[in-house]
Amino acid sequence: MDICHVVILDVLHKVNGSRRSSGIYYILTGKKTSQSLSDSQWFGVEHYYAALKGLTYADFTEKIENLLNEKWVTSIEDQVYKVSRQGEQVLLIEKKKLSFLKNLNGLKYTSIESLCWHVLTLYVQALSNSLYGNLEYSPIVRDHRAVQKVKSIFPRSKTERKEKAESLYREMSQLLLNLDRLSVDVFVRKLSGYNRIGSTFEQIARETDISQRETILRFRSVLHAIIYNSVVKHQEFPVFHSLFCSFTDLPALTKSALRTYEMLNNGKTLQQIMELRNIKASTIEDHLVEFAREISEFSIHPFIDEEEIQEVKKFYNSTKENRLRPFKDAFPHLSYLQIRLVLAKEGGNYAAGSSA
Repeated sequence: MDICHVVILDVLHKVNGSRRSSGIYYILTGKKTSQSLSDSQWFGVEHYYAALKGLTYADFTEKIENLLNEKWVTSIEDQVYKVSRQGEQVLLIEKKKLSFLKNLNGLKYTSIESLCWHVLTLYVQALSNSLYGNLEYSPIVRDHRAVQKVKSIFPRSKTERKEKAESLYREMSQLLLNLDRLSVDVFVRKLSGYNRIGSTFEQIARETDISQRETILRFRSVLHAIIYNSVVKHQEFPVFHSLFCSFTDLPALTKSALRTYEMLNNGKTLQQIMELRNIKASTIEDHLVEFAREISEFSIHPFIDEEEIQEVKKFYNSTKENRLRPFKDAFPHLSYLQIRLVLAKEGGNYAAGSSA
């Protein structure tokens, strides 16, 4: 079974008919809108966000048709699908074969994964060549930000370089030993070093006899696992932390929301930002929801009091509702923004969905 079918089937299963297929497509291809970002958390599919980057809508629609033909999904209305009992059984089997997918976190790392990879692979290449006294190699990466980052942390003396190489090897070995062998093999084949240039995804797919899409997802799953551990276990993985910390500390906001956040930090009011940027109140509200979701120190108390926050959370825990309208019916005195902020602030447990 093609890995795209597995991923689409799993997202359809989690969404359970609450979104149209176009919304599913936006999540899977990483469209950076407030709705797709929020839905990724709301339905617990953060790891699949941008998992199928580059997939055309025509190809996506064709894969949905394939699932329908196999009777693994059923259409409940136009562009709305639910996974059948047979589909659930197939999904259970296929996910066991593709357990590496759980290491993905597209929602959190898609925006920084390329830069993190460029830094890591350039650092490994530079360190490897320097230890062998080779200064004539051609850098595998030309990205200015990656080059500057590697230059800023690269060990100066031969002794320091040897120590860093040993530390990096220990950290890499410790992490990779806990991941599945095929994904690790894909990742290691991508690395460059002394007298070695990393393979392309196309080459690896051919050599390992898996699809290029699966090759890329396996590679990203390992990279995401490394980034994750560099953050949550930074004392255990200090070399990885030094490579990625300046990127992982940034909130994963849309460009528009980031600009609003910067203006807020510079003392502008929400009304002033709306006027200066000529944006609507609904856009500002979407930005506030992003802040609540992504920035731990952002407080929602200026918008809603603590007692109401707890009531909204209690309602969610008792209903597991994933539409906003039932929340609005239960709390007519609250605005949709207030409800969305509470749900978004809870991060992995809840998020901000649409009223549909």
